[in-house]
Amino acid sequence: MISKRFIALLAASCMLLPALGRTQDSAALLTQAEGSFRIVDDAMDGAVANDAGTEEPQASAPGTQPAVTRAQPAPDAVELAALYYYAEQKQEERVAAEGARLRLKYPAFELPQDLYQPLTSRSADETLLWKLYQKNDFTGIDAEIIRLKSEAPEWTPSADFSEKLARKKQRVLMTEAASAKNWTGVIQAGNAIDPATETEVDLLWQLIDAYSQTGMRDPLANVYRGILLREGEKRLPDAALVTTLQKAIRDFPASEVQAVISKLSVTPAMQAGLQPVASDLLRKTVADFNADEKRTEPLADADLEPLKLATQTKPVATDMGLLGWYYLKIKQPALSAQWFKKAMDVKPNASSAKGLYLSLAAQNLEEEAYQVAAAHLQDLSGDPEFLMNALSLRFAKPDMATIDEQIVASYSTTILQTLNADHAEILAWYAYNSKQYEAAAAWFGKAIDWKTAPARVKGLALSMMRLSQKQEFAELQSKYKDIYPEIWAEIKIAPAPKGKKATAVIKPRGAIQANYFRNFQAKRYSACISDLNDLRGRGQMTPNASLIGGWCYLGLSRLSEARAAFAEAMAAGGQMQADAAYGTALTLLRGKLTDDADAILRAYPMTAERDREVRAEIYVQRARSAFDQKQYQVTLDALNTRASLVAEPADLSQLRGWSYYHLGNKGMARQVFQRLNDHLNDAASRRGLLEASRIEGARQ
Repeated sequence: MISKRFIALLAASCMLLPALGRTQDSAALLTQAEGSFRIVDDAMDGAVANDAGTEEPQASAPGTQPAVTRAQPAPDAVELAALYYYAEQKQEERVAAEGARLRLKYPAFELPQDLYQPLTSRSADETLLWKLYQKNDFTGIDAEIIRLKSEAPEWTPSADFSEKLARKKQRVLMTEAASAKNWTGVIQAGNAIDPATETEVDLLWQLIDAYSQTGMRDPLANVYRGILLREGEKRLPDAALVTTLQKAIRDFPASEVQAVISKLSVTPAMQAGLQPVASDLLRKTVADFNADEKRTEPLADADLEPLKLATQTKPVATDMGLLGWYYLKIKQPALSAQWFKKAMDVKPNASSAKGLYLSLAAQNLEEEAYQVAAAHLQDLSGDPEFLMNALSLRFAKPDMATIDEQIVASYSTTILQTLNADHAEILAWYAYNSKQYEAAAAWFGKAIDWKTAPARVKGLALSMMRLSQKQEFAELQSKYKDIYPEIWAEIKIAPAPKGKKATAVIKPRGAIQANYFRNFQAKRYSACISDLNDLRGRGQMTPNASLIGGWCYLGLSRLSEARAAFAEAMAAGGQMQADAAYGTALTLLRGKLTDDADAILRAYPMTAERDREVRAEIYVQRARSAFDQKQYQVTLDALNTRASLVAEPADLSQLRGWSYYHLGNKGMARQVFQRLNDHLNDAASRRGLLEASRIEGARQ
C-alpha cells in the first residue's frame, strides 16, 4: 500500500520547475550613495560581455515558416472524473495510481489544485466574476463572491481568478492615482512590485514618476536599477530601456546617465535607438552646467557642436536659449545675445527675453536692454520683480528719453500687484520731479503703507508742501518727527523740482489685487508662496498676507508651514484671528490631528457654519478611527453626534451599517443597507444587504 507521505511527495514533485540559471544581484551593480546612479564597472563589464556574446537570432530562410509552439495535450473532464471520484472517497492509493497513469499519457499533467475541494466548491460558476473583472467592477466582484460563498461556504475563487484580480486591482489603483498625480497613492498601490522581475514596465514607469515627484531618491534609484541592469532572458526590450533612460535624464546628473548608456549600447540596434537619448543627454549636460553655480570651467567646444548643428537643421527656441544661457554664464555676453536673438526670432518667450536683456545689460547697452523689456511686457509679466527692475532704470533716469504711456501703466500696475514699496518710491519720485504732486503724494503714501522709510516720508512731505496741504503736512511731521528727525531740516530748504516734461502718472488704484491674492484665487499655490516670500524678503508681510499664505500652504499640503502662517495671522486678533483659527483647525484635521482641532474649536469662537463644518469632520475622523480599531459602538456614537449636525452621506451610512453588523445587530444593519440600496442601488449596498440578510436568514 502506498503511504500518505509518498502521495504528498508525488504531488509536490508535479509542481517542481526546472532550475533557472542564477543571476547576479543587480542592486550590487550600483553604488549606494543617495541619488547615485553609477555602475560598478567590473560587474557591468561582465554583463556587457555576456550580452555581446549572445548571437542574434537568424532570419528564416525564404519559403520556410517559423516554428510554432504546440499546446501540450491534457486530459478532458471525462478522464479526470475517476481522479476526482477517488479523491472525494479519500482513496489515496487510487489517486496516486490514477495520477501516475495520466502522467504517462500526458507528460505535462499536474494534479488539479481543486482536487480535494468539495464538489460544491468546484462547481461554482465564475462567469459573472470574469464579466465584472472585465469592467473593473471590484465592488461588484466582492458582492458576487459573498453570494457564491453563501451558496457554498467552502468555495473560494480559483487561483487563476484571484491572482489576476489582485493584479488588475493594483494596475487600476496605480493608473488612477498617477492620472490624478496622487503620487503617494501610486507608491502605496505599487509597494509589492519587484523592480528586478516586473515585466509590465509601464507600472515601473509610474513608480519612477511617483518617486521622482516625491523626492524619494533611494527607491527611485532601485527602480531604475531593476529595469536597466537585468541580464540574459530577463533583460527588457531595447525600447523599454530607451524610454527608461529618457526618464533618467530628468532624475540624475548627465554624467551618471552617460555611464549607463555607455554600458548598454553594445549592439548596433541599441546604439541607433539611443540616438534621441544622446541628444537629450547633451541638452541636460548644458542645463546642468548652467544651473551649477560652482562650475565655471567651460565645456569643450566639441561637446557643444552637435547642439549647435541641431539648431541649424531644426531651429528650436529652447536649444538656442540653452546656448544663450551657457555663453552668458561663461561671460561671453555678445555671443549669448546672438543666441537669445535667434531664439526670440523662432519663438519669443520669457526666458529668452530675460536672457537677451541681461546679455545687453552686461555689455552696458542699457538703452537696448530697456527696449527689449519694453517690447516684451507680456512675456515678462510672469516675473514681475524682473520686469520692475528692468523698467525702473528709465524712471530713475527720466532725462534719458520720454517714457511710453504703456510702460508707465505696466510699471504702476506691476507695483500694485507685487506691493513693492521700493518701486512705488521710484515711481513717486518720477512723478514728483515732473511736478505731478498729487500722483507723487499718492505713490509715496502707498510706499509708506507697505514699508516705512525716511526717503518716502520726505517725499510725501515735499509733495504736501507743493500742494499747500499744511494740515496734512503738520500731521505727518507730528507722526514722524521723532522717528526721522534728520529729514525735516532738509525738507525746509529743498528746492522745487525743475518739472521737465514727463509721461502722466496715474494715482494708484485700490481695485488692483495683489499678485499673491490673485494666484491664491486661481489656485496657483506655488506662485502665491513665491510672491509672499518676496514680500517677506522686503519686510512687508502683513497679517492678511500670512493668512493667505496659510491657505496656499494648505493647498499644497505643506501642513506645518500652513500652521505657522495661520499662527502669524492669529496674533492680529479680531476677525483675522477667527479666520486663522478656522484655517488652523482645517489644517489639523488634514493631518488627522483630531483632538488638536477640537482644542482649537473650543479655544476660538467661529461662525455657526464654520463650527458645524469643523465639528462634523471631527466626528467623521473619530468614527473612522474607532471603526478601524473595531470599536463599533464608539463608531456609532460619533456618527450619531455628527448626524445631529449635518446630513449623513452614503459612505458614512455604509460605516454605520457595518458597525451594526459587527455588533450583532443584523436587523438594524439590514435596514441601513436596504435604505442605501433603495436610493443608490450600487454594488457596495447590495453586498452589505446580502450579507446581513444571509446571517439573519440563517438564524431564523
